[in-house]
Amino acid sequence: MGVASQSQKTTSRKERDELRKRGEILEAALEIFAARGFHSATMAQISKHSEYPLGTIYKYFPSKKEMYHDLVINRVRELGMILESIRQDSDLGICGKLKACLGAQTDFYMANQQVVKIYISERSNLDAVAMPQLNEKVNSFHDRMVNLFQDLFDQGISSGKFKAYPSRDMAELYADIVHSAAWGALFRDETGPELEQRLSMIFDMFTTGIKK
Repeated sequence: MGVASQSQKTTSRKERDELRKRGEILEAALEIFAARGFHSATMAQISKHSEYPLGTIYKYFPSKKEMYHDLVINRVRELGMILESIRQDSDLGICGKLKACLGAQTDFYMANQQVVKIYISERSNLDAVAMPQLNEKVNSFHDRMVNLFQDLFDQGISSGKFKAYPSRDMAELYADIVHSAAWGALFRDETGPELEQRLSMIFDMFTTGIKK
């Protein structure tokens, strides 16, 4: 029993160490990608910046593409969990959940702006051609996000809070608005009350319209 328990602890510790190394390499890669651009970055530069030997880098990541893939997918999954937790929050009403998703995605973009900017700039000439699987995964996430919003709009229509517009159209439009608002925040460098005010204005425009 004691030997087995010790073995489990050793394995668990090893796994944690492996995850730590992968994470440190990815963060170093992100900084190099942000500073030099994906195509100009080299594995040698990432090795030097991470302070891990080149052999260790290749042990975890055969190429830059795998690093780029993990950087994007890790963030996509994290954002998905954040939005899903909002959807399941019983303390928020339908409008509260929709508005919270708008704020959460904006905060997420701001906190992960290096990854977001690299992804937006590279998607058209890298993902769709060189990394179609990543493109499919990101598109799948987008579909799940639209499904999440559609579920909320369906609830709002059923309860009489929203007009009976096609919920899928509403969800797709709202997903685009959320992304645009979050993306715009990166370039306006808004924070605090200024950002909250703009997001509230966008939400009010979507939910109540612009007519007097």
